[in-house]
Amino acid sequence: MSENKKGKINVGVDLGTSNLLIYVEGRGTVFNQPSVIAVDKQSNTVVSVGTEAAELVGKVHDKIEVVKPLSGGVISDIDMIRKLLLFTFDQLFVQSAQQIKRLLICIPSEITETERAAILQLGLELGIDDVRIDEEIKAAAIGTGIDIYTPSGNLVVDIGGGTTDFGVLSLGDVVLSRSIKVAGDYFDKQITDYVKEVHKLEIGPQTAEKIKIKLASLTGDLPTDEEGNVVEFRAMGRDLVSGLPTQVIVEAKDVREILLNCFEAIKSTLIATLEATPPELAGDLVENGILVTGGGAQIRGIKEYLEEVTNVEVIISSNPMTAVVNGTKKLLKMNKSHFFGELRS
Repeated sequence: MSENKKGKINVGVDLGTSNLLIYVEGRGTVFNQPSVIAVDKQSNTVVSVGTEAAELVGKVHDKIEVVKPLSGGVISDIDMIRKLLLFTFDQLFVQSAQQIKRLLICIPSEITETERAAILQLGLELGIDDVRIDEEIKAAAIGTGIDIYTPSGNLVVDIGGGTTDFGVLSLGDVVLSRSIKVAGDYFDKQITDYVKEVHKLEIGPQTAEKIKIKLASLTGDLPTDEEGNVVEFRAMGRDLVSGLPTQVIVEAKDVREILLNCFEAIKSTLIATLEATPPELAGDLVENGILVTGGGAQIRGIKEYLEEVTNVEVIISSNPMTAVVNGTKKLLKMNKSHFFGELRS
């Protein structure tokens, strides 16, 4: 298949645990919705994807299955990823995925060789003859505007849904990387457990995420409303004692304590990454700082928290949720030597 064939387009995909983002050449980011798919079990057909599917979590009958095909930063169901991409591509391109000339899929740094091969093969099965993969932390840095192709060290911390990834970049590649499964989904789980233990209330994952978004903070600067009052969240769910629907008030100071406990693991891994960084590159970080991307970059006080931990300037990405997919736009224009994964038919 010729790369110059009329009508062909380049497509970049940020295959995230929480969100699927798709960039289409000439159209920009055309899809940014949860990485969730709902399937009719009997007919094995797709009912919905993205936001519509996410709204069904915890609300469907036994004939419908709602799946997050990526969990903890790893592929839990490659077949569902195939269905998710096929359905989404069909919606976006009207005709078929074969309109795609070049497909770039960005993945977590710690993905296994087996998972990497499965993703590459998946692209070919979609009928695309030029399939490439690259690392999310690299794309995030590029998408934020950092030139990673100089002989200067840059450290990226990507706090996503399933994992927090740490990567030191220089000369266009990842010098060292680490990844832990303490990220957005883990924060939600800890909030769910807290509400269950303290308030005897069982809440769903969507409620836990809403609590996190509204109340999350890592410093004494708690979220306030327009009148300056500290914000609270009215959580609704099922009372564990009576079994009846009820509601409780969750306070910002309690969510802060939950997150501070979660961030102990992030802090330890960040320090370990810095300690393992080659001295010359570590010196560069004094000037270049540490870039934070991903949904977790939006937590109040994260800049101050990490600067206190590292004594290094922390830069919050100006577009933390879309940095990776923005990076695919530039990566798609680069030659193949920049990519660590590729298959061709």
